[in-house]
Amino acid sequence: MFIKNPFRLSSFLSSPVRAVFRLSLGLGIALSVGLAAAQDASTAVAVDQKKSVTVALAQSKVVTDAKGKEQLVAADSVKPGDVLEYTATYTNHTGKTVTGLMANLPIPEGLEYLPKTAKPGATLVKAATRDGAFAAEPLMRIVNGKSEPVPYNEYRSLRWTLGQLPANGSTAVTARAKVEAVVPPAPAAAAGPQKIARSAP
Repeated sequence: MFIKNPFRLSSFLSSPVRAVFRLSLGLGIALSVGLAAAQDASTAVAVDQKKSVTVALAQSKVVTDAKGKEQLVAADSVKPGDVLEYTATYTNHTGKTVTGLMANLPIPEGLEYLPKTAKPGATLVKAATRDGAFAAEPLMRIVNGKSEPVPYNEYRSLRWTLGQLPANGSTAVTARAKVEAVVPPAPAAAAGPQKIARSAP
């Protein structure tokens, strides 16, 4: 059974704009760039163009056609076993080269990161579990005095060291994750006679 997709990254990123990527720039300057979660790969929308670097986020479902070729389609609904691909595209509007650029991509609970799907990979990307300690994959941990790999369903974030981004240039990072379990959103409780629902300011 398909369930409305609960894995929009805007639901898992911080307030006040709900969807926020942190960009670390040279000289220790940190920028927070607002973004809107896109409905699919063809509708990624960059927001807050007044910032020096903008980011557009797209989420798609990976499917295989009758000929065995992969395609990216809208991820409006998902079921366990589905594969989702996230793409974040960074664009430099500063008119000069930006240095020290880093990108962070969360992996929501209920998704299992698919190993080696982070691109660009190799030395540019590191992963972390909920503790936030980033390291190259595969992540390792000590259990009963022995080193063992961390299960990929415990990966909760990816971080790329992108380095330089030329003036007016763009670069993108992507990663895939498999849906482990889908829990439908809880129904909204009906307001009693003494309670009035108000939208947040």
